[in-house]
Amino acid sequence: MKKYIKYMIGMAALATVVAGCKKDFFNRPPENQSTVGTYYQTTSQVQASTNALYAAPWFGYNTKVSWSISELMSGNGRTYSSDVVNFGNFSVANGNFELSAAWNSLFTVIAQSNALLNNLPAAAPASVPAPVINNALGEARVMRAAAYFYLVRIFGNVPLVENPTAEASNFQTVPTNPVTDVYKFIIRDLKFGEANCTPMVASTGHVSSGSASALLSKVYLYMQDYADARTEAEKVINSGEFGLLGVDIAGLSYGDLFKIANNNNRESIIAMQWLANAGYGFGNGMQSSLAYNSTITQTGDGYGVLAPTFDLVDAFHAAGDTIRRHATIMLPGEFYPELNQAGGGFTLPENASSQGTHAQIKKYVTGSPADNNGKSAFQSTGMNTYIMRYADVYLIEAEAILGASANPGVGHGLDTNATTSDPTALKYFNLIRQRAGLAPKASITFRDIIKERRLEFAIEGDYWYDLGRLDGFNASSHPVAISIISKQNRGDSSQGTVAYFYTGDYTRYYDDYFTPTSSQFVLPVPATEAAADPNLIKAPVPYVFN
Repeated sequence: MKKYIKYMIGMAALATVVAGCKKDFFNRPPENQSTVGTYYQTTSQVQASTNALYAAPWFGYNTKVSWSISELMSGNGRTYSSDVVNFGNFSVANGNFELSAAWNSLFTVIAQSNALLNNLPAAAPASVPAPVINNALGEARVMRAAAYFYLVRIFGNVPLVENPTAEASNFQTVPTNPVTDVYKFIIRDLKFGEANCTPMVASTGHVSSGSASALLSKVYLYMQDYADARTEAEKVINSGEFGLLGVDIAGLSYGDLFKIANNNNRESIIAMQWLANAGYGFGNGMQSSLAYNSTITQTGDGYGVLAPTFDLVDAFHAAGDTIRRHATIMLPGEFYPELNQAGGGFTLPENASSQGTHAQIKKYVTGSPADNNGKSAFQSTGMNTYIMRYADVYLIEAEAILGASANPGVGHGLDTNATTSDPTALKYFNLIRQRAGLAPKASITFRDIIKERRLEFAIEGDYWYDLGRLDGFNASSHPVAISIISKQNRGDSSQGTVAYFYTGDYTRYYDDYFTPTSSQFVLPVPATEAAADPNLIKAPVPYVFN
């Protein structure tokens, strides 16, 4: 199997082709390259060595597959696009190209992280201060943990790889490891990052110790370890490193989170860092897919291949949530002054309907090069992609408090009827609603939190994973999630009317509903990977932790 490696030194790219049939997750820089032995010689070189972990390796996951999995499968989005429509109707086969893109991209992040972890300690001279080395190692472990957190939620059991050199000779017999071991591995990496990453530096685009704590709080939440989730969330809250735009940081709003000028704002905890003009693979390609047309991008792209479902539009409408909806979804006739500024702004046409629901995506659509000080181009923008932002921490805090009081037990699913009026939980939950212009609640349930998470993070690659955890950590059966999904209207309005948005006339739909099976909450290992290593589709083997 061909092997391709992209490795960045500082902000430059170095592409290396490695012959042979080694699997992607064994990839490492060749020992004769300057990245090993001769590069990590100064403090600045070590500090720059982690830059690669935030961009190019994520490209294959970010550009299309992230929303194909998270938005199409969750019922937030719909498409006619033949390459990804199967995610929306739960018929993804192991030969799907985007499925392979998810696997390959996320294991490339792991490979690049492993390259740094395995080579830096021996290569750096004594003149480089230990805290600088440890910070770089911490960054690599946080990014490796982030990649594994996506992988385990998409594929379930996956191979844990720390030392590619030791595994390279028998790559065709490498097994997967159990979900519980993958989570243990993630926690170990994040605890190392928490202890070794420099604090208070997330505004630079690099992860901080607080970034590690924040992601750790989310991992614990997924595991139904509510006590530790709350402890980690409160570390982040009490640090003062982050803030909620429009609440803790005045003068900005929810929509400002998705403007290139506000990259690495105080709400950004972990983000992919993109450069629009650095060549293909180094910019954010989402706008080219999501923007309704080229009038918005003015770079010849803007294909509108994802649109919101009726169910997502209904969810915003039912909540009276116009602020977040306007920043997430365009409706016909709506005006956006930040787009096509030279032409006086952009109004979505009354007949706009690229995917049949007379609505389009706004989030991550930033406009033309002129709108963005030159930071956008054909199939590329400089808009960072959030992996985690501070609003998540507030909602984790609220859910952890509720979870601890409900205490359904690990593996038993969330008690969707449990209620809390705990003042701390309500404080952070209602701060999220305050920014959205919504009235505070006097008590909240798990369903309230999940609904709030859906509207807060719609089109940010999160809702599918929330649905997957409703029935408990590492669940094999998903009755609660299936019940929610089966009621989602994923149809279109091919009759050509937009009356629904103005009159609430539901009868004008062409309704379409899907009911997944429990087995479809874990996607299949790509066929090419299983063919190269048949053990990937066999029973997992416990991981031997060093």
